Amino acid sequence: MRFIFLLLSLTLILPAISLPSVEEVPVTSSGQDVQTRIGSLLDSKYEYDLGFLWLDQVAVATFKLQKSTKPGLYIASLSAKTVGIAAKLTGNRKQQYVSMMKMMPDGSFRSVRHTSQKEKGGVNRTKVYVYDYDKREVLQQYFKKNKLVSEKILKIEGESFPSDILTTYFNLAAGVYGPMEVGAHYEVPTFSKKGVGNIYIDFISSSERPKKSFFADDLLICQVQVDQDVFDTKNGIIYIGYDAKMNPARGIVTNIIGMGDVRGVMKN
Repeated sequence: MRFIFLLLSLTLILPAISLPSVEEVPVTSSGQDVQTRIGSLLDSKYEYDLGFLWLDQVAVATFKLQKSTKPGLYIASLSAKTVGIAAKLTGNRKQQYVSMMKMMPDGSFRSVRHTSQKEKGGVNRTKVYVYDYDKREVLQQYFKKNKLVSEKILKIEGESFPSDILTTYFNLAAGVYGPMEVGAHYEVPTFSKKGVGNIYIDFISSSERPKKSFFADDLLICQVQVDQDVFDTKNGIIYIGYDAKMNPARGIVTNIIGMGDVRGVMKN
């Protein structure tokens, strides 16, 4: 089975006006305000049960933010694994996403290194992105069974600062891009195996929410679109439901290839 344990990643991830791309959008809160919000997110830990079809717990996932041992650097991580019978059926599938981020003077995070690791049946596959802003390039590497298979250099065009999915999530949660409210729209530059792209973030009204039996009408619904390869989906669409405390309480990753919709529910 193909599991996209990133349900919360954009829980990850990611006014009624159309905003320009994020590289053109200044930080809307003061650096102090953003840093205060980041401080409130530090050492936060979200745990989820993941399910699909009629099954409510086929996998568990954990999402958290911590300070690095190096000053000014932070580590965001998202990890998941199948459990019970699902673990046997999926070859004890595990996935882990780790981002090293640098805090900038304005309080925002900037991607330094992002790693995605998938393991199934004892076979480990890893993608690594290393950001070099002085050279305006990103080193992309692919490993299989801990051996380097390929690598290439991707150029960072223009003046943008591309962001990985976890960095994007914490910048969004800290208010870097703007308010999290119905009608807000953000486009965040990113990289995938195809090269330069965008993460699209839209906060939609309750009446537009999908799966009304799953998302209560009092949740703030965020629709996120990422590269299809990130989640092994047909369209890259994810829906996140934020509760009154702005916790990513529920989410659905839609149209996973061979699976359909996969849902996640935060544990109490």
